[in-house]
Amino acid sequence: MPIPIKLYDSYLKNDIIIDPQTTVLADTLKMYSCGPTVYGYQHIGNMRAVWLGDTIIKTAKALGWNTEWVLNITDVGHLVGDGDGGKNIVSSEDKMEKTARLTGKTVEEIVSFYTNDYLAQTKALHLDLPKNMSDFQNDLNEGVVNPMASQWIKEQMVLALELLEDGKAYLLEDGIYFDSIANKGLVVPFKITDGDSEYTGRELKNVIKNSADFAVWKFVSENTLQKWKFYDVPEAVAVLSRCVVEGRIMNLWGCPGWHSECVAMITGILGRKLIKSRKKFTFVDFTVTPAIIDLHLGGEDHIDIHHKNEILQSEALGFHLSKYWVHNKFVLVDGKKMSKSLGNLYLVQGDPVVTGFDSLVSLNYDPLAYRLMMFEHHYTTQLDFTFDKLAQSQARLFGLRKEVAKIVSFQQNFGFTLDFDMEITAEIKAPFMQILADSLNTPKFVDMYQAKILEVSNGLAKDELDENDYQTIVELHQILKLDLWKYSPEKIKKLSLQRWEAKQDKDWAKADELRLEIESRGWMVDDYKWGYGLWYNPISK
Repeated sequence: MPIPIKLYDSYLKNDIIIDPQTTVLADTLKMYSCGPTVYGYQHIGNMRAVWLGDTIIKTAKALGWNTEWVLNITDVGHLVGDGDGGKNIVSSEDKMEKTARLTGKTVEEIVSFYTNDYLAQTKALHLDLPKNMSDFQNDLNEGVVNPMASQWIKEQMVLALELLEDGKAYLLEDGIYFDSIANKGLVVPFKITDGDSEYTGRELKNVIKNSADFAVWKFVSENTLQKWKFYDVPEAVAVLSRCVVEGRIMNLWGCPGWHSECVAMITGILGRKLIKSRKKFTFVDFTVTPAIIDLHLGGEDHIDIHHKNEILQSEALGFHLSKYWVHNKFVLVDGKKMSKSLGNLYLVQGDPVVTGFDSLVSLNYDPLAYRLMMFEHHYTTQLDFTFDKLAQSQARLFGLRKEVAKIVSFQQNFGFTLDFDMEITAEIKAPFMQILADSLNTPKFVDMYQAKILEVSNGLAKDELDENDYQTIVELHQILKLDLWKYSPEKIKKLSLQRWEAKQDKDWAKADELRLEIESRGWMVDDYKWGYGLWYNPISK
């Protein structure tokens, strides 16, 4: 049976226990993460939210859970000024549209470029993302889906029209708006103040009922780059036919308004149903009430607006979207919020001349040093990024690689078969996994892991290598993924063997020359009394 996981819920404001017997589907963690809006580069702060989702999934699997994880990519539905923080006068122009207009590129080109860059950034950090969506039913068999918001327009149309049908939204000339007055009796896990925009963060000039209302569907001109018609979608027409509205809106071009894509995708993918096939819930206790998913993730900037909007829309339609809501804190830089104006936005990788931003790679840092830094800070605390801290994380990373290279060299040199006992290995792993199960305490997990590696390495002085300890650190590395066991290319193996032979012949000049060539290719070589070991150091190139 899977081991329960404790996390912190941002709305309940306390620790919650995700128990395999009380999840939506027994022994299965159904989880959704809000992904990037791909109209610009994703910086190191954005990566923390992705890291949290990936780490929870890896931990859950190691604790015996089945998992279903959806991490979306938003390529439509975020309007200019819709900043998830502060009060904004919101333009009806989508952020994709604006970027396309300013750059002279098509929306498709913008989406493709920044999505590919996002995938490259996450790959450099060894973040295992859900894959691109084709047939989501097949993908769900493998537990992962990575959908685009534009692939779920039908469901967003149905969502907006069903709110209209139920009298929970109203029609204006420029769109369909969520009606906060009609929905003021909703039971939600946060406080709603009548008569203001506390839970939407927006000021709208044309709202006729309440300043807290927000658009779930916007009507746009025929010149708009991203546009759809209700008339072209049978499921939308079916709902629209039941609404008492002017028939002309069937032929109006439109696009999603605010934050409906997540509700649509969660119900459609993880719930395996359209919005319309819903069940009314009246329970108040969100910790035991049935819901579509168990866990919804995002950055702390989603707490006050984005995720509240998701909750309001789903509750207005009569169902609970998620049992629990977990958010990671921001990444600061030298104690300040990251912003383009302050010049403190950094990418994981990329050419500063091309991107306009410095990257960790361009500044001569291994991207996995930042991955380790994220593990060194608990997700519920702000990560104050400094280059001094990054240098410390990198030194720690390289120290771990050196020790593992030594252990691997010993194992290979003395021909250990590593005939480990799975039960003993599981017993050794148990304290590590309990640390992660208890509030995802990654800083303590890293400390314990480093101590175990040093313990194994120190045993080599007595010509001892415990197979079960070795197998344990190998298995636990599947969560950390820091390239501690990175296989060297054949060329590096050949050069290192030539260097070792040169040393045996006491040809020190040739040995030094070969060492420099090895290092120029991103590898380091260390010598021991029994031989040598190789470890990865990309900044030595």
